[in-house]
Amino acid sequence: MPDTSITLTWQAILDWITVYLLGTGLKIGLVLLLSWLAYRGLALLLRRVERSAAASDPSTVSLHEQRMATLLSLMRSVGVGIIVVIALFMVLTSLGLEIGPLLAGAGVVGLAISFGAQSLVRDLISGLFILIENQFGVGDVIRVGDASGRVEKMTLRIVVMRDLHGVVHVVPNGEITRVSNLTRAYSRAVLEIRVSYREDVDRVMDVLRDVGRALWNDPEWRPLISEEPVVPGIESFGDSAIHVRMMATTLPLKQWDVARELRRRIKRRFDEEGIEIPVAYRMLGPPEGPGTATNSKQGVGSSSQRQ
Repeated sequence: MPDTSITLTWQAILDWITVYLLGTGLKIGLVLLLSWLAYRGLALLLRRVERSAAASDPSTVSLHEQRMATLLSLMRSVGVGIIVVIALFMVLTSLGLEIGPLLAGAGVVGLAISFGAQSLVRDLISGLFILIENQFGVGDVIRVGDASGRVEKMTLRIVVMRDLHGVVHVVPNGEITRVSNLTRAYSRAVLEIRVSYREDVDRVMDVLRDVGRALWNDPEWRPLISEEPVVPGIESFGDSAIHVRMMATTLPLKQWDVARELRRRIKRRFDEEGIEIPVAYRMLGPPEGPGTATNSKQGVGSSSQRQ
């Protein structure tokens, strides 16, 4: 005759497991579903805000769009963090754990960790001030120390930027003591044009002004330039050339395109006008005597001279 006590015990255990798994599993599933819906709602809201803040001209990025992109990036990271923390607490409650002692213990542990994580606290405070003061935003080109690049992502702790060679630099906010924003409000293309000492400087400056005026009147480049390019004058006297400065105020991030186009037009115009762009060359003189090393001298010549 089978032992009824053992049968009743196994039946009780099976019933308890069934009720526990069904009840707890449903609660956890509901928590995960609500968390997923909250995440999707946050992503949809941020996407609509980003779409409404987008400008009609996709080739330019306004300061408002950069600030909005920065705020959206921070809101996305903070929102995901809040959803994860709330979902974790709800799952622990569903498992029958008391979160009150856990919160108290977490507070004590957090206080202990904070003494050893001063750099993390400094990063968070610095990131908060960067956001409040609007020092730079996503899409700006900045220089931090010896690293420079375009800001791709910002959080309260780090700044991620990519340089011209595609290298990604991750800089903690607490280490940013001085930042140079190269694309705030407007940018400027500055060129140093070298001409020979034999050239008439006034004529060279007139040619450069004509080149700038032609670029200003070009309908393809006019939208990228805020003001007509100017030629202030001679910037310095070099060892082999006179340096003439030319400047063009452009839209943010467009100074390099404008500078390249100006160099192309200046080279073509100088060739047409016969204006010499000096280049350094090395003259090898004859030896002074037997066993004497060959002397080398620096000279100046144009691209049409023999080197």
